[in-house]
Amino acid sequence: MTATMADVAREAGVSASTVSRTFSLPETVRADTRERVLAVARRLDFSPNRTASSLARGRTGALGLLVPDIANPYFGEIVKSVQRRARTADRALFLAETGDAHDEAYDLAKTMARQTDGLLLAGPRMPEDMLRSLAAAGPVALIGLHVPQTDCAYAELPVGMRQAVRHLAALGHRRIVYVNGTRTARTAGFRRLMRAACDEFRVELVEHLGPFDLTYDNGRAAADLVPTSGATAVIAHNDMVAHGVAGGLARQGRSVPGDFSLITVDDTYLARAIHPALTAVHVPIDAMGAHGVDLLLARIADPQGPPRLVALPTALTVRESTGRAPAP
Repeated sequence: MTATMADVAREAGVSASTVSRTFSLPETVRADTRERVLAVARRLDFSPNRTASSLARGRTGALGLLVPDIANPYFGEIVKSVQRRARTADRALFLAETGDAHDEAYDLAKTMARQTDGLLLAGPRMPEDMLRSLAAAGPVALIGLHVPQTDCAYAELPVGMRQAVRHLAALGHRRIVYVNGTRTARTAGFRRLMRAACDEFRVELVEHLGPFDLTYDNGRAAADLVPTSGATAVIAHNDMVAHGVAGGLARQGRSVPGDFSLITVDDTYLARAIHPALTAVHVPIDAMGAHGVDLLLARIADPQGPPRLVALPTALTVRESTGRAPAP
């Protein structure tokens, strides 16, 4: 005969509701109790009817993930990480691309919220008031962005960005150009951090190369402007833009790092896939995605709890794209 939830509860010495929560909301059950219930369930070959139990509680058993650009490797790595973590928690994952239009992204998020138990917003480009409105309406966690009074898993960029500028200064670079991204909170944060680091290490910062949409082609276009900036080093907003900058400089017959040193931010596979491999401010993308799922599950289990933050460190990974500043 097929084992029932009551059989598992009796053998494990717990209530049927505890067995139910062990499978539906494991984060709400004490670890020792959870392991005892799971061991009994395995021994009795018990498998819960997840769909039925979810519907009975008014839940879907699914999480929603919204990203601005699926083609961007940064978001591709987040999708993979979130999917792995959601699968571990026995949750389905719905994925949607929002693009850059704020109103359309907001409407899409509201639609997906009605079809899932909670939303993960990765690198959202909506203004903070829209993000807070979504969080007030239901379980939401942000990945890659810190917005006060919301659940967030994000990278602490100050250390990594300071290391990038210090590295270039140590190589003799005295003028750095920043290839700017689209106007987002992350972009504004980058500029503040680089200004502070450049002031500290007495390096001049050219701030206004952009903004550019975060694509390879726009990185190539930005490369046409780099020689006129008077800089000997470039920091690009992300790997796609940096890849384009490297290609654009090569098209001009200029070398990296012989003529210009180049640093990127994020450190996806693209940073290692080109020649020369890119020195990068490493962002722990995989960990951010996993922590984002954990934050969302905790919010679903405890809708009234205080905001939860997970801040992850960044650090500079030095590769072949940076070298000594060329002689004047």
